[in-house]
Amino acid sequence: MSALDKNAHYATITKIRTQYGKRLKQADYEELLSKKSVVEATEYLKGNTKYSEALSNIDASTIHRGYLEMILRRNLFERYLEFCKFQQLDRKPFYRFRIVEYEIKSLLHGIMCMNAGSMQSFISSLPAYLVKFASFPVLDLGKATSFSEILAVIRNTPYYQVLKDVSVRQDGLADYSKCELQLRTYYMRWLLNLATKEFKGTARKALTQQIEMQTDLINIINAYRMKCDFHATADELNEAMLPFSGRLSKTKLQELYAAPSTEEFLRVLGDTIYGKQIEELDKCTDSVHFEHELTKLRCNLARRSLVLAEDVAVSLYSMMYLLETEVTNIITIIEGIRYQKDISYIENLLVIQ
Repeated sequence: MSALDKNAHYATITKIRTQYGKRLKQADYEELLSKKSVVEATEYLKGNTKYSEALSNIDASTIHRGYLEMILRRNLFERYLEFCKFQQLDRKPFYRFRIVEYEIKSLLHGIMCMNAGSMQSFISSLPAYLVKFASFPVLDLGKATSFSEILAVIRNTPYYQVLKDVSVRQDGLADYSKCELQLRTYYMRWLLNLATKEFKGTARKALTQQIEMQTDLINIINAYRMKCDFHATADELNEAMLPFSGRLSKTKLQELYAAPSTEEFLRVLGDTIYGKQIEELDKCTDSVHFEHELTKLRCNLARRSLVLAEDVAVSLYSMMYLLETEVTNIITIIEGIRYQKDISYIENLLVIQ
């Protein structure tokens, strides 16, 4: 890397860290939690936070909750695109990680709506600002009336190979859960493969560490949820979970799946690299609290990676997760205000960095 390239490289990292430095702080969350309406919360975001520009043309007194969420998510995507343009980063396949994630979410939403016979709701909920970045005509999913027609839309993409062998019922519909598992498996393997191939040294190590944690937490969270809600057996979990793990051994993962109760599940988890980082793990008696604690672990790793990063990919991947968590926090507060939940209840759902 030339001296000029190095300067641009570190300037991009600095810019990413500066963007993260503008995140909402504890005082901002306390102000939002004190608001009595969506209008008041929007006015605070518009007048006192980094979201002021994104909300500058919005009449806070008439804004709808769903529209506010769309603006926040679009703003997050625009920040991602902005950084990908530096040093022509978007030429590297890894930097498409957000777009590939969006494509998969859109595809799954299309399959769900097609199965339910409600393609109109698919079109109305589609983030229009993302359509032009997709590798297939996303809008055409809204015309599909069978799984074969969905496959036709994605025929020239890797997703076709992922889904083409999913069994189809006589009515032309497909198993949504199977589609979700296979696409999620593809995404995590795609990420890990590119992180390994495109990067070296500390950058590769930092990226693979986050991706491996992400893989483990997907399995752990979903397994615990299925244990809580459906008393799922080890066989049922093996069918529903990602067919690989990150830093957890296969043996330990199987021990978790075989746990006869949620109490035993938490006991087994407590002896892992993740469980040892959670204080009062035995008090995570419901899946919401449990997921909250594990999300905190991933945020801690992402924040640490961002602070120590000497590579743009590590910085951007870390920041995007942290800022996505912030948007989730805001939406959680807005939902809580809308449904008049207690402040303490909403606060316990937040992951504040």
